[in-house]
Amino acid sequence: MKRPSLVLPVVLFILATASPVLAQTTLSLTGGLNRTTMTADPPDGIVWRSESLTRMSVGLAATFPASERIGLQLGVAYAQKGGRLSGLDGDIFATTEIALDYFEFSLLAVPTFPLSSWDHSAVRFFAGPTLASRIDCDFDASARLGPERVTASGGCDAGGRDEVEATMDLGVVVGGGIAVGVTERASVSFDLLYTLGLIPIGEGDSYLSGPRQRVLTLRTGVALPIG
Repeated sequence: MKRPSLVLPVVLFILATASPVLAQTTLSLTGGLNRTTMTADPPDGIVWRSESLTRMSVGLAATFPASERIGLQLGVAYAQKGGRLSGLDGDIFATTEIALDYFEFSLLAVPTFPLSSWDHSAVRFFAGPTLASRIDCDFDASARLGPERVTASGGCDAGGRDEVEATMDLGVVVGGGIAVGVTERASVSFDLLYTLGLIPIGEGDSYLSGPRQRVLTLRTGVALPIG
């Protein structure tokens, strides 16, 4: 499976030099878990059940102040998504687990409300679009007809799987969290984000509309001012 190489350091340099108000800009390193699922609309006669996978996400984000209470956050993450679909087509019971890896870019509005009881701490909310570029895709499939069981696994492209032919994924993020100051300059954050996939990641004969991704992300981060 492919791994990010020089992309994150390059994005770090770009974000660190892009703001005209660097003294008020923060740079965050984030990491967490994705609880990820795929949903699909089956045609008549086929019943699909969607199951979740637990995967990971790591990234960088720069937050620029737009006003006293609202920031603008530009982020890039290595985000693992996917899901498991199980279905009954006549007498055949089939299960497909798909693991997708993305570089995901986000542009989020971040309203922030300081907590008067805790110095240097605040409640934050997030809302905005994401655009993800696929860098890897693997599948593990099985089908059972009576006592017979057939399995297959490998890369999605090599397997010719039109269920995941799309290389881009567009979504919208909403969520919230808390940032707690641990020193005069550094803070740690705890966020819960929900990403709703807006477009199908592919198509297939087993769907009226192709699978869309849904991701619940629990992440933590460390933020420092830059400039």
